[in-house]
Amino acid sequence: MLRHRRRRTQGGFTLVELMISLVLFSFAIAGVLAVAVSLVNGMREQKAAVATETSARAAMTFLSEALRGASPAVPSGLIYTTEQEGDLSCALPAALTVTNNTTATDAIAGTDEVTAVFAYGSVVTSSTTALSTGNTVTVNDATGLEVDDWFVITDFGTGHLYRITAKVGNVLTMANPTCASTITYNPGALVVRAVRARFFIGNLDGIPTLFMDPDGTSTFASAEPLAEGVEDLQLAVGIDTDNNGTADETANGAGDEWEYNNAGDGPLTGLVRGIRIELLARATTPVNGAPPFVRPAILDHAAAGTADGYRRRLLSSNIEIRNLTGSP
Repeated sequence: MLRHRRRRTQGGFTLVELMISLVLFSFAIAGVLAVAVSLVNGMREQKAAVATETSARAAMTFLSEALRGASPAVPSGLIYTTEQEGDLSCALPAALTVTNNTTATDAIAGTDEVTAVFAYGSVVTSSTTALSTGNTVTVNDATGLEVDDWFVITDFGTGHLYRITAKVGNVLTMANPTCASTITYNPGALVVRAVRARFFIGNLDGIPTLFMDPDGTSTFASAEPLAEGVEDLQLAVGIDTDNNGTADETANGAGDEWEYNNAGDGPLTGLVRGIRIELLARATTPVNGAPPFVRPAILDHAAAGTADGYRRRLLSSNIEIRNLTGSP
């Protein structure tokens, strides 16, 4: 009897008990791993969304500063181009032009565009010789102006945009004018280094991207990506139609002093007070499982009809165009 009890106290797990324990342990580990994988995927998706938003914010800052400084030293906004090159149109005597797309419902084709002439690099000087339709002018200080740069020469009434083709000391040689018929500036005209650029949404390796397209040759030849993952650019223009010093806006954007903030807006006339920029940034990859994320409506661009699983961030900025007549 004593020997039998000793054997019972020294007994262990049976094979069946061990197999059941391993199966239960496997289920527990599988559950923990599933939670860990879900957390890792969530963190990765969130980091991608944050990275896209950060990139879009930097682009928004640049775009806002460019439009805020549009039409340098030309309050009328009438800046004439002097040569036809790329999409630099001769028929566009304007420092700021918004192209509003209203008919397309998809992300890319339904986005707006804006073209602006703005000061670039804080290079400002003045002419010491007259400029009369020719292609040479001497300035007080040509530091910061180089070949292939553009500059605006202005008498504070109108301006002309020139491209530098040669520089010797303070003497600037420009491309021969092919757009403007009569150009006359007396000594003392202001010369400001500038860029005329088009901002638009395009595809970069299948990813919607905000581009800046500086016109010209050499380093100014092709469009440059500003921020990937930006799938929509919408713009509204505030116009003081009643000259009361502000551009009034209604809650739904209808019948107010803002163009393009409501579908069906008609053209307005008056002093431009400001511009609203709205950028919609999305993650570069969709969320696993394709949850019901839908591209939202922005200003007069309707929302998408189907979900696509992309996380999005909407950035908005209201800016005053400092240089135009009507700005305080």
